[in-house]
Amino acid sequence: MFRQTVQPISIIKRCLSTSNKVLAEAGKKASNSKVEQHNKFLNQYYNPEILKSIQIAESVVKPEDYMKLQLRGREAKSRVAPSQEDFDYSLKDPVWEEPIIYPNQGLGRAPYPEIPNVNSPDRSDLRIRFKDAPVATNKQEPTAAKNPAQIAKELSELTGLDERYIRNLYVRPLIMKRVSLKTAKGNIANFFVLSVAGDKNGMVGIGIGKSRDGIRTAATKAHWAAVKNLRAVNRYENRTILGSFEHKFSASKLKFSAAPIGFGLRCNRIVFEICQAAGIKDLKGKIFKARNPMHVAKGFFEALTKQKTIEELAANRGKKIVELRKVYYSQ
Repeated sequence: MFRQTVQPISIIKRCLSTSNKVLAEAGKKASNSKVEQHNKFLNQYYNPEILKSIQIAESVVKPEDYMKLQLRGREAKSRVAPSQEDFDYSLKDPVWEEPIIYPNQGLGRAPYPEIPNVNSPDRSDLRIRFKDAPVATNKQEPTAAKNPAQIAKELSELTGLDERYIRNLYVRPLIMKRVSLKTAKGNIANFFVLSVAGDKNGMVGIGIGKSRDGIRTAATKAHWAAVKNLRAVNRYENRTILGSFEHKFSASKLKFSAAPIGFGLRCNRIVFEICQAAGIKDLKGKIFKARNPMHVAKGFFEALTKQKTIEELAANRGKKIVELRKVYYSQ
């Protein structure tokens, strides 16, 4: 019985061993046929010298790594050795660096996309640059990059005001928005800023800034315009306006009057910021009809600067200044 059971097992082992050999030989033949097809395909495009270099490069690649890349699909990334061992890749990468086409080429000045012959890491001899080339001295820095000290210095030279006075001015943006310019070529994005500047002691000005570069550049331009448009404002006891006034600007109608001490600023938010810059502490009033912020700001600034002084009011009414002030100052 034992011999009868052993003989079938040995027969099965022999069959399996022969089948493994047959499968291995079939796999080798299939792989060889694929290699031959691949070589025939490459022969159509490359000469024998380049084909040898390609075969050497492919022989270095491990089949395991290639299979892993195939299994990962589109998200697979192969490991590439650095082209230059002494190169600092934390600063820049020679593969993605902009090609230098002509001597002393500035950043962002490449006339056409990168070319492999010019931008390849192993062809550093094609990077042309003169060491002793002159540097342009008339280069202007963008306005948004200037610090407040530089802006104050340039404004003092332009307006004749003291540099410290300009640096201590109260500056606030009233309107900041993105607008769109309608042109024949399409819509062009632009930025608009309306700012107010004042010393909180009777001097106030508003300015408009526009720029396509960004909101910071537009705000800087508005700051410049507001400082250049500084005007004196007449105040009663350095805290409120002289009497009351009604002023119409475009579709907005403004009505404001003086307020007693400690009353505060009970008014529109745009008017509040202008009063803060001008040094007005007590005021009451309303805005009727249109409440466009730009019209409100321009209308209130115009009304403040057109106020008549107490001397002019007294002369027009035929009264004395003491009667208008309602205060008697004894000697």
